[in-house]
Amino acid sequence: MQRWVRLVLAIVIVATFGAGWALAQAQNQAPMIISGNDVGFRVDQQRSRNLGRLAGAWVVRFNGDWVEPDTSGPRALTTR
Repeated sequence: MQRWVRLVLAIVIVATFGAGWALAQAQNQAPMIISGNDVGFRVDQQRSRNLGRLAGAWVVRFNGDWVEPDTSGPRALTTR
């Protein structure tokens, strides 16, 4: 009788971890983007939870896809 109890307990534990893993995978599929027509903000949900404030990156729509622009290029000219 004790073997059956151990077996059932092991199955319940494995099923619980399996369900948690499946739920975690499903939640990380699509990033949330707060957007206008062509400019948006991709929210990094994990960093936002850790920092306690909104965190993410600016994105632009290019050929129907949201991409992060390269900001390492030349800077805008300023008046002296």
